[in-house]
Amino acid sequence: MRNIGLAAGLMMILAVAQAAPEPEVTEDGLVRVPSRSKVGVYRAPGVSFTHYKRIVIEPIPVAFKRDWERRNPNATPALRERMQKEFAQSFREELAEELVERGGYALAETAGPDVLRIDASIVDLDYVVPDTESTPGVQTYVRSAGSMKLVIELRDAASGVLIGRLIDYEKAREYEFNQQMQRADPVTIAREAENSFGNAARYTREALNVARTERQ
Repeated sequence: MRNIGLAAGLMMILAVAQAAPEPEVTEDGLVRVPSRSKVGVYRAPGVSFTHYKRIVIEPIPVAFKRDWERRNPNATPALRERMQKEFAQSFREELAEELVERGGYALAETAGPDVLRIDASIVDLDYVVPDTESTPGVQTYVRSAGSMKLVIELRDAASGVLIGRLIDYEKAREYEFNQQMQRADPVTIAREAENSFGNAARYTREALNVARTERQ
């Protein structure tokens, strides 16, 4: 009887919890909203996105994972700087292609009441540095080229107020142990990174499409 009572009590607690779930809120007041994609989508409550017609894409900072240099001793400062520049440029191109060519936004050079500011960043970049960078002729094979965290913050360009955020954890294609490993070179690494940036840009466009069509 005691076990039955405990079970009934747990069922009542679960029913109450399911009936009134606590919203997931960030420290800066954004609330997580449902998304069909695997990313976390957060919005400022009560903010309309319907009046935004243009976008400004800010420079994209790139931060490597904390122990990346230790695990890639052949990564020179010049290589690190080159990767940061190339990854940032690739991410920017994917965002522009999705939001302008497919999303219908126009690029703006200055802030305005109809301008949405895109503050994207690459965090915890953990892509492998192939041995060909330091030893010509040597080939490197990996199960996966690496991973990274992509954060896209949406701000009202005129005021700078944060109104949305997307968080996307991307991992390059991973080969099973019974499959042939992938050769890692600058071309394959750039292609894998471009795929990841394309995914994050598409998720951003889809989230904005939903926000723009919602009835206020």
